[in-house]
Amino acid sequence: MTDGRERTEPKVTTPTWNDVSPLAQITEPVTAPGALAEGPVRFLIVSGQLDDGRWGLVGGYWLSIDGQRGGFVVAPDAIWSGSEIVRSYKSALERGWDHELVYAYWQRQVGLAGKVMIDPQQHADTLFQVARRVGAL
Repeated sequence: MTDGRERTEPKVTTPTWNDVSPLAQITEPVTAPGALAEGPVRFLIVSGQLDDGRWGLVGGYWLSIDGQRGGFVVAPDAIWSGSEIVRSYKSALERGWDHELVYAYWQRQVGLAGKVMIDPQQHADTLFQVARRVGAL
């Protein structure tokens, strides 16, 4: 039975290489020269669900010793969940948080925090060491 209105199927388009990816939050890859330039740093290793459904290393929050710079380095096997953390991090900065506040929040969550496990704080001489630790380099 119909109500007299014409029904149309939604238009499905195939993404092209020029389309913005849902993973576009990862816009600034860590490069070796850039990673070598930052140090020393504090960092928190984050484990959780990987892209293939297994449990493993998602990445690491990092903070410069002076607290002025920070971020999240995404592990290559966790692009989806890692990009969500990056999106959340950028959103906090847009809402007025600074790098030190974001890091301090997650540092207080050490242990099981929702769907992730956060290891206690560690120190590294350079951000390069953190990126290597999570497999980003």
